Amino acid sequence: MGALILQKFTHINIDYRQCTRADLSAQVLLDIILKDIIHFFNKCKGFKPTRPRVHEINGININNPDVGKLLYSVGSPSIHSNKTINFKDIIPYKLCIHDREINGDPVKIREQKDLDTTKLVDYVLDCLKSLGRELTSDRLEDLSTVIGEILINAEEHSTTKFRFSIGYFHEINDNGKHYGVFRLAILNFGKTIYEKFKAPDCPNKSIVQKMNDLSKRYTSKKLFLPRAFEEETLWTLYALQEGVTSVAPVRYKKRGNGSIQFIDSFFNIKGRQKEKDNISQMAILSGNSSIIFDGTYNISVGKVDGEPYKFMTFNDSGSIEDKPDPKFVKFVDNYFPGTIISAKILFNEDDLIEEVTNEIK
Repeated sequence: MGALILQKFTHINIDYRQCTRADLSAQVLLDIILKDIIHFFNKCKGFKPTRPRVHEINGININNPDVGKLLYSVGSPSIHSNKTINFKDIIPYKLCIHDREINGDPVKIREQKDLDTTKLVDYVLDCLKSLGRELTSDRLEDLSTVIGEILINAEEHSTTKFRFSIGYFHEINDNGKHYGVFRLAILNFGKTIYEKFKAPDCPNKSIVQKMNDLSKRYTSKKLFLPRAFEEETLWTLYALQEGVTSVAPVRYKKRGNGSIQFIDSFFNIKGRQKEKDNISQMAILSGNSSIIFDGTYNISVGKVDGEPYKFMTFNDSGSIEDKPDPKFVKFVDNYFPGTIISAKILFNEDDLIEEVTNEIK
């Protein structure tokens, strides 16, 4: 990025020689930054003192076929250079940028979320038709919940006006097995999950008080470790529990279950045991906090005041007061200014049925 900002060169080459795996969320972050830089360059073209020197940005030495498929279906060449390649086993879901200032009315924002959810679900259903399959009714409901709740969480917790989503469906034939893998990334910029709760103006004071009390208990047990497991990491994990939301309870009485709902639905699609599906995975990155879901730890159900309560602690004790497994809940060095939720979902025989046609013979 420094080479682009300082404008010392006419050509910038991104070398993929040593890249054996490309993460969709990392790639879309790069492309969003490139999109803004290119937009800035275009604005500067008419002004001599700030006329950009960079004429071309290229990707070189893209030797890994899977990396090439990502880049040329939904990555930089496709987004910025119209160099899309149609791969027979890839169905792209192009970068979608939602600007909530266009429809600033809260009702219209929720309607747009519903439209975006329907569009994404319909996209997956169309992809599955390429396998000659369709989702069972239960898995269709789970998929709708995963996508819808991630979108509404991104909408509610974003402090900037844009929400981004991108994905692609990969049809795979491997040793006689025919299945599909759907990759999705949804992100926003602004305050992180932790920063939303830590802000003095956070409207949900009772939740913040519970988080502060929990932090004191962790401090007394000396469970916080700098740059390994900090208060931010704990609060980000706590934000996933049922009933936890940073929005005002009066405004959204039924909200606060969204995170645990889409996590639960994700596990319904994946299966509850890791060995049943070692491909599907979901990850949340917010600020310096990373949380990974792969089935090693699942959702637990308890009771609070006689009512069922879902929670996820990433430890064997099932208590949020005990430190989570650092392999799955951890502090990461590189800070992300917002929240990215990414998912890789395997659709196999457990989720699919033969496509039913209504042809009249």
